[in-house]
Amino acid sequence: MAIGEFSERSGLSAKRLRTYAAEGLLAPAAVDPGSGYRYYSPGQLADAKVIDALRQAGVPLADIRTFMRQPSREQLDAWARQLHTDASHRQKALADARHLAASENPLFPISNPDSKEEFMTTLRTAGRTDIGRLRENNEDAIVSSDHLALVADGMGGHPGGEIAANAAANLIPAVFTGRSVDELAAAVRAANWAIRERAVAQSGLEGMGTTICAAGLLADGHLALVNVGDSRAYLWHDGALTQLTQDHSLTAELIQRGELREEEAPQHPHYGVLTRALGVAPDVEIDRRTVAVERGDRIVVCSDGLFNELSSGEIADAMAEDGDVTAIVDNLIDRAIAHGGRDNVSVVIAEVAA
Repeated sequence: MAIGEFSERSGLSAKRLRTYAAEGLLAPAAVDPGSGYRYYSPGQLADAKVIDALRQAGVPLADIRTFMRQPSREQLDAWARQLHTDASHRQKALADARHLAASENPLFPISNPDSKEEFMTTLRTAGRTDIGRLRENNEDAIVSSDHLALVADGMGGHPGGEIAANAAANLIPAVFTGRSVDELAAAVRAANWAIRERAVAQSGLEGMGTTICAAGLLADGHLALVNVGDSRAYLWHDGALTQLTQDHSLTAELIQRGELREEEAPQHPHYGVLTRALGVAPDVEIDRRTVAVERGDRIVVCSDGLFNELSSGEIADAMAEDGDVTAIVDNLIDRAIAHGGRDNVSVVIAEVAA
């Protein structure tokens, strides 16, 4: 039957049928070599409806392709359980949002420039991201504002990594208002959902994700700190550099267990393999804490492109040099690139100011 009749009988638009054909899910039974017109067999109607039902359930195209080659009731049951789990995570995220909104502020609190309840402290920030010497694309994204310093390091290849990192960098500042560390974590959880939904819905983005490390100024003058993956935050206080975050990677776990020395990590075959990232699962475990800071303290938020090139001592040497935050950011990135620049390099520095 012609594509028009097949479309009418299957309930799928011609555009959707062409998409499934392009993905190798539902190839036409015949194609007119002169006109390119497509024809389908009546026996393909059932397959078309199954494919479309799975797609509407959010099953990735690659998984549908595998299923159609070897249908399995066990696989359908597994997807059903996953949907139930996803729904539970969504309900938990909504419950978190209700809890955060249960105050005198409206549901989506936005700071009012005319309000007298302003931050007693502010952040003086500067940030820069650089493609480095070897990469073809920059899959990092940064945020540098008076109340938020953020670095996201995308993964999954071009364009997925870039899309994931920018999604996090756009969504988190829109949600975080400085209320609490829980609010910042909720913003990260929302970014996780947004990235995963995009990856499931769009062909070619399966497996994309991003790290996240963000330091946000709270109304009481403390910093809220969250991280997932191996982007880091350091505190520069009284001439000393302290790492505030723990990497979520296979080599970091080996180091914690005493099975690997830190200096040996770059030579390990699984170096750089993450154990957590945004966008790869319905829920994500987020490290969170609040940090007491003083005027003049500086927070360094960076991607692994910095600390894979420079040791903690070299980062501390750069922080000790005179200069404003912009000069120090440039100095750190220039040093990392001069040392090799094998990855994208991103740094945001936030100085606590009155």
